[in-house]
Amino acid sequence: MTPEVTQQVSRLRREFYTHFANILGTEVTIGKEKSYASTLPKASWTDSQQRLNYLCMYAYSAPDSLIPDRPLVLRIGVNLGAQLLASPRRGKGIRRYNQTCQFYLTLSPDEVQGLTPWLLAVLDSETQPRLTTMAKSPYQLVKGMSTSAAPSFWTYSAQQCAGMDLDAAFKPH
Repeated sequence: MTPEVTQQVSRLRREFYTHFANILGTEVTIGKEKSYASTLPKASWTDSQQRLNYLCMYAYSAPDSLIPDRPLVLRIGVNLGAQLLASPRRGKGIRRYNQTCQFYLTLSPDEVQGLTPWLLAVLDSETQPRLTTMAKSPYQLVKGMSTSAAPSFWTYSAQQCAGMDLDAAFKPH
């Protein structure tokens, strides 16, 4: 990623986490961005069932020095890896992670704010997210290929940008 795009993604992440926390209406812990750390900042909160939830927004694809025309596509990971973080011991004060609602959402930067209320509706659901059972999104969603057990959803716009990314990769410079 170019330095300018790195700053843009950091700004978009910060704005999204703040907007998400304001709409959620409960205390949300937002991790600090550290330029030297390899782990991305996450937003985490406890839901009404006392389960710990978290999400992380990052660049799925972005312009870089090799492919400067590559479009910026973002991905939000929701409660991914919770089964790895869940402790087998349940002691006093230890919260369980939400393993019911885990998925990826891949989207364009201009779709982030518009999808926040929809994302909250999906997180409030009691079932694993599926295109057929989720609340209607303000943007057309398609099921993406996923190499993990967690489903992957793409906005149509992000899918088109990712296709353009492949075209740019093979275009002679």
